Amino acid sequence: MADQPAPGAVRVRRATPADRDAIRRVGHAAWPATYAFAGEAYVRDGLERLWSVEAVEESLAQTTYVVAEVADEQGWLVVGTGNVDLAPEVPVIWRLYVRPDHQADGLGGQVLQALLAVVPPGRRVRLEYVDGNLRAATFYARHGFREAAREPGRREGWPDSVWMEREV
Repeated sequence: MADQPAPGAVRVRRATPADRDAIRRVGHAAWPATYAFAGEAYVRDGLERLWSVEAVEESLAQTTYVVAEVADEQGWLVVGTGNVDLAPEVPVIWRLYVRPDHQADGLGGQVLQALLAVVPPGRRVRLEYVDGNLRAATFYARHGFREAAREPGRREGWPDSVWMEREV
């Protein structure tokens, strides 16, 4: 029998297809809290478009995912996730979310570092956040990302997307 991890222990590892439901739980916990400022329609659209079973399965098959886990009395609990698409000329980090009850624990930084570690050295990497998400803007700037471009929101009245880049 494997040793039980000490409660509170943290690890970040590559995700597998078996992590699908845990990844979705993180998204469904984090997305509404993160984007409440953008309105109910924006939150609902994101949950349906990005965090459905099909969307997560497709993303797991096409990109590199990591999960952050915290140990409790029952074992490991997934509390954060992120993914990076290495196929484009400039790799793209598409998701980086931590459950609200585990934010400010340093897990987001650990997930980001794990994602950057799979990008070949010397390459640029990009990501986007939604304008108005000051927490994300501050977090990414603190980790060396700089604004590269802006795109209008997907629908009228929705916030713009802000693209950021950095070297790996």
